[in-house]
Amino acid sequence: MFDLRPQCLPLVFLLLALPLSQAKDLRTNEVWMSGAPTWLKRVRIEKITDKIQRKLEWSTRRVEVKWHPSSESFQMAHTLGPIPGAVTVSSAKNQTIHMGPKVQDRNFDQIFAHELIHIIIFQKYRGAIPKWLEEGLANHLSKSQKVDYNWLSQQELPLDVSQVAHPYKGSPQSVTVQYKVSQALIEMLESKCNLENLIRLSVQRKMEDYIKTYCELPDLNKSFKTWLQDKTKHKNTQTDKSNIMPSSPMHAPAARYDR
Repeated sequence: MFDLRPQCLPLVFLLLALPLSQAKDLRTNEVWMSGAPTWLKRVRIEKITDKIQRKLEWSTRRVEVKWHPSSESFQMAHTLGPIPGAVTVSSAKNQTIHMGPKVQDRNFDQIFAHELIHIIIFQKYRGAIPKWLEEGLANHLSKSQKVDYNWLSQQELPLDVSQVAHPYKGSPQSVTVQYKVSQALIEMLESKCNLENLIRLSVQRKMEDYIKTYCELPDLNKSFKTWLQDKTKHKNTQTDKSNIMPSSPMHAPAARYDR
C-alpha cells in the first residue's frame, strides 16, 4: 500500500504528472516517430498510413518523423521561414517529415496524411507527377478543405498554371492562392477523367502526357480558365436560388509548406 503521508504527496503527484509532459517515440512498419506528443497513439498512425497507401497503391519504405517542441528547433530543420506547420524533406538517401508545434491533436490526421502523400509521390512516382500538381494532389487526397471558387476567382492568378511549382514564394496570401490553384487543378482533372486511373498511369510516364490524351485537355490554361468560370457561375446560381447574399471571400488558411 502507498504511504500517502504529507511528505510523500509531492513525489506521488510528480510521478502521476510525468507521462503527460514527456514526449515519446513510436514505431510502425512504415514510420519511426521521435518526440511524439502523448495524445498520439500508434493505432492512429497506422490507420492514416494504411488509408493513404491503399489510395496510392504503395507500401511505404520506412520514413522518419521528427516532432519539434519549439518554433526555433523546427525552423532549423528547413529553410521556408516561420509559416509552415509541417515540412517534408526528401533525398535519395532518406525522407523525413518534420512536425512543428502548430501540429495539434485537432489537425494531425490531415497534416500527417498530406506529408505522407509527398513521401509516396517521391518514392513511387519519381518525378512523373508534376510539381505544379503535387500540392493539390496532397491536399485532395488528405481531405483538405475544398476550394472556394468564389474566393479564388477574386485573386491574382498565374497566367500559366504549370509554372506554379513548390516551394511557393511571396506573401502568405500569395502562397495560399498557389496552393488552392494546384488543388483546383486536381478537382478539375477528377471531373474530366478518372483520377485514380490517371495517377495509376503516371507510374509509366509523365502525367502531363496523359492529361493531354487520357483527359483530353490539350490546352491546360484554357481549360482551367473555363473550369473556374463555370464553378463560380454555378456557385453564384445556387446562392441566388437560396436568396442568400454572397459571402465575403474566405480568409486564406495558414499556408503549409512541403518540400
